[in-house]
Amino acid sequence: MLTEVFDVVVVGGSPVGLAAAYEVGKTGASVIVLEQNNFFNQAGSSNDLARMFRTMYTEDFMADLAKHAMKLWDKLEKDSGSSLRWMSGLLNFGDKNFGGDSPEGTLMGPVPNLERLGMSYRELTAKEIEERYPFKNLPPEWIGLFAPDNGVINVQLLLRSLLSLAKDYGAEAKQHTRVERIIPSTTDKTIWEVHAIRHDTDPALFKAKKIVIASGAYVNHVLRPSFGISLDLDIWEMVASYFNTNPGPNGTIFPSMWFQFAPNKHRRSQLFYGFPSVPWGPPNVTRIAVDAATRRIKDPSERLTNVVNPADIQDTQEFIKKHVVGVDATVPAFTLSCLQTNVFDNMFVLDYLPKEYLEGGAEKSVVVFTAGWAMKFVPLLGKALAEMALDGKSDYARKEFEITRKDKKGKGIIKRVVRGKRGGHSMMMEELDVDDEVEGESAFAYEEQASGSSIRGCQNVGL
Repeated sequence: MLTEVFDVVVVGGSPVGLAAAYEVGKTGASVIVLEQNNFFNQAGSSNDLARMFRTMYTEDFMADLAKHAMKLWDKLEKDSGSSLRWMSGLLNFGDKNFGGDSPEGTLMGPVPNLERLGMSYRELTAKEIEERYPFKNLPPEWIGLFAPDNGVINVQLLLRSLLSLAKDYGAEAKQHTRVERIIPSTTDKTIWEVHAIRHDTDPALFKAKKIVIASGAYVNHVLRPSFGISLDLDIWEMVASYFNTNPGPNGTIFPSMWFQFAPNKHRRSQLFYGFPSVPWGPPNVTRIAVDAATRRIKDPSERLTNVVNPADIQDTQEFIKKHVVGVDATVPAFTLSCLQTNVFDNMFVLDYLPKEYLEGGAEKSVVVFTAGWAMKFVPLLGKALAEMALDGKSDYARKEFEITRKDKKGKGIIKRVVRGKRGGHSMMMEELDVDDEVEGESAFAYEEQASGSSIRGCQNVGL
């Protein structure tokens, strides 16, 4: 029996992976998405009830992409027949002189882009913020920027809509299917063989002309055994808590999302954010959290799976006690964690795997996406991945997202995974920068899949 050759195999049933399958399916091309867990799982970055859709960006190119993303969200919502965002606006507030190296840019940095793109905003004083939001004890010199073209994403509805739409357009989808290795076909180098294990026991083989790897924090679990490389990731174990709000009289209502820019205190981040009580969630609870992570890891296998970091929760509780009215910080209503995948500049990796790592496979046939703060760009990223896989290019695949880019010290994102010999003894598998010289004999060992060969340990995040 001949195995079907798909036009595209998507590895990872994340929102971005599902969006890619949806966009490929819309073209009439054949596509299958493979997810190692069940769909809509808690293992990665897309659990929880809500994420921010925002257009306030300090970087010009990110502001431009956010403006484009708005139109693609509109199209997706029309196609799904559901409103996937609640456009309540966003309030950024705090110290206008702080934030240059934060993951959210600066407080005032978005203003030139908002004006350039014709997007409305309003500046607020600390007193006006306290009149409109349940905050207190804000420094009088603080200011705020409120912009209406921002909103809350209904994450669970988004996931289910994307999977349903992808299937409606002909995509296949398999959960509990863990990709073990991707190799070029021995008979036709234009075809990729995707070797997987289903339900932890059953081998499965899928073939495709193009591969899209959208497995988030787990990307190295695919790249390492398949192509002999890994990406230098900095994975944050982000902790978020929901707290009970005063239901009335004089109930507590946050009219929109909000984000506070403030300098560190005792080497702990004071970047806090919050969501209003969402219509699709429990009433009278609000999500408030610190936009940093005490635990930063190199691989998902190092994640704390049965506890969440208490220091991050305590930071949030102290913030609430000092600056929030009508929110009970005594004990969170519930707490969760997710994996936030980063590289050195907090931007996306959206690029083709370079030819030298393809083991003879066709150039521009393997597309990789990971890292960055991506939920707000899901429709745009799905379209970009589909265009890159099917058309060989996308205007959204900017140079700032190249997989080969380097930091100011010349250190890149790609690391080789090698096995060598020193003094006649075999070395353990290790990760080296791509420019490093490998001493002695070296060859990648496919049968051995390391997970997190270097660990950065727990540390405070100074953002």
